[in-house]
Amino acid sequence: MKFKSFLTAGALASSLISPAVMAAKATPPMPDIQKKEIEKIVHDYLVSNPEVLLEASQALQQKQQQNMQQQAKSAIQDNSSQLFEGKLTTVGNVKGNVTLVEFFDYQCIHCKKMSATMNNLVKKDRDLRVIYKEFPIFGKSSETASRAALAAGMQGKYQKMHEALFAQDKRLNETVVMEAAKSIGLDMNKLKKDMDSKEVSSILDANRQLAEKLHLMGTPAFIVAPTPAGKYKEGSETSFIPGAASEESLQELIKKAAGN
Repeated sequence: MKFKSFLTAGALASSLISPAVMAAKATPPMPDIQKKEIEKIVHDYLVSNPEVLLEASQALQQKQQQNMQQQAKSAIQDNSSQLFEGKLTTVGNVKGNVTLVEFFDYQCIHCKKMSATMNNLVKKDRDLRVIYKEFPIFGKSSETASRAALAAGMQGKYQKMHEALFAQDKRLNETVVMEAAKSIGLDMNKLKKDMDSKEVSSILDANRQLAEKLHLMGTPAFIVAPTPAGKYKEGSETSFIPGAASEESLQELIKKAAGN
């Protein structure tokens, strides 16, 4: 949140300064005495009306969010064939009329909290398809966990491994990941081989590229889209949520997508 506030403040300062710089290039230099008078007027006004800065900051933040939504929705349209495919990581109704895509990391605290919400949504809605996009951004252990989950999918146990990893109380490392794999009865030799396979590496690379195109700044991130009979329809209205969300808000977006 501090980083986000810093970016907002920086962008606000830039938006205030840029017009002045452009004007300076287009007109003759202002006399120092006149410049000081104007600066004093602006200073005194802002001191007397500090709420103006807050309003400007809020307006800028809203504009940034709108731009981010527009960029994301454009990227969703352009990359729909990849976004709404998940051979190994699809949960729920494979032909669901609504699809919920989640980008996540197993070491992300917010993703861990969202895990129960995602499970509840699938249990409550038989027409929902969920596609998990492994997006390991918290280092080597995150990538090990993602590789293990995808490799478990090759044995038909992606969801079990997915849940087992999020259920861990310990900090993830290779030992903890392998113990989770053993606990759900995976063939460990095959698992280790598949973890290093080209298929798994290709999936992770594709997910990173998608995240970059969507301008994701972190995890989790969600996309909700209407997918009649499990197929994305070009031009469909989609929802993009860059961060954690309540079960109720996701249900509303799913209901909206179903109506479309």
